[in-house]
Amino acid sequence: MTSQVFPARFESPPGLSVQVNANGSIRRIDHGDIILNLFLGTEIEGGPANIYLRRHAASIESIPLLGPRSPGVVHIDEHGVSIDGEWKHVRFHVSLVLAQSSPAWLWHVALENTGTSAAAVDLIYAQDLALAHYGAVRMNEYYVSQYIDYTPLTHAQCGAVLAIRQNLPMGGRHPWAVVGSLGNAVSFVTDALQFHGLATRAGAVAEGLRATRLPGKRHQHEHSMAVIQDAQLRLGPGAMARRGFFGWFEKDHPAASSPADLTFVDQALALPEATTAAQESGHSGVGAASVTVQVPSLSASI
Repeated sequence: MTSQVFPARFESPPGLSVQVNANGSIRRIDHGDIILNLFLGTEIEGGPANIYLRRHAASIESIPLLGPRSPGVVHIDEHGVSIDGEWKHVRFHVSLVLAQSSPAWLWHVALENTGTSAAAVDLIYAQDLALAHYGAVRMNEYYVSQYIDYTPLTHAQCGAVLAIRQNLPMGGRHPWAVVGSLGNAVSFVTDALQFHGLATRAGAVAEGLRATRLPGKRHQHEHSMAVIQDAQLRLGPGAMARRGFFGWFEKDHPAASSPADLTFVDQALALPEATTAAQESGHSGVGAASVTVQVPSLSASI
């Protein structure tokens, strides 16, 4: 019998490491001396990083697929992290994959309509970003956020992407990342205030989750967050679809972000882990003991 210590830590050969809590939320993402995310995810609250499944009908309903409010079951083994569940007659399978040749991470999501009528659904990926030294982030998250530049770009295949550069030098370097959809992103926002508004402070649903379409405007406040909205899908009874999101990290990007950086998007989409085969296997190529965790009770079956 093997027990799993949480947060579970995974690392790819290029040096990208991810810590995952027992509830499936992301605790932290690191590369060398740089922490990519802004806030540490916890067992109690999860973290700002999440994937939201929405169903469009007379109103828009949504559910987070990661963390304590997810209706899914978290499974962690030698292949990585996956989450399986069902909500509103939509069955989902989520897997986190770390690329083996580049410092990139990919989320794969498979959806299946188990109901007797068609379902209009979409996915929204939110990732808080710091791209800074851990000490600088913990000293003042808002200060770090003010120096992060977001450049919206449009890719011919996957639509809207966000290039993110830390303008405050970190050891003489400017850490950089690009986040986008493996399908076709139709909109975005660049700050948690745009996405959450003041709603979540009062325990309500985030404003961005209630809107048919995210604003698609760059707004750089003090809550750095890349939010990507994927195109809406219409699933007939029994129909399935596969979608996902990617993130690509560069430890130093001396120049300001520009359309030339779409080459990094091309490289991310060309990764073998970005293919359907990788999505089906869910392999991340990193090791961990096998444990299944029921969310939100956090009881484990080992």
